[in-house]
Amino acid sequence: MKEAYLEIVELDNGDIVLRPVGDDGEVTEALATLSISDDTKSYLKERYFELAKCMFHAGIDFIYSEEPVFGGEAEALDDMDLRPKILH
Repeated sequence: MKEAYLEIVELDNGDIVLRPVGDDGEVTEALATLSISDDTKSYLKERYFELAKCMFHAGIDFIYSEEPVFGGEAEALDDMDLRPKILH
């Protein structure tokens, strides 16, 4: 993926997405989508968006960390580990 600035945006449907900033204001496809329940939003009030930002930042830090850790033991990641998992 080419270098791009990322933005965190709340969509009209309530989902919060991480996406590249498009050229000339074009809407780009989301890299990740987070849905926070209405109960959680009610409990957190306006802080739910801060929660989403922290979650996206943690994911980015994990992907770009030099030594990802799983279950207390360091394991190397390969391209297969970074592919999305699909459950049916």
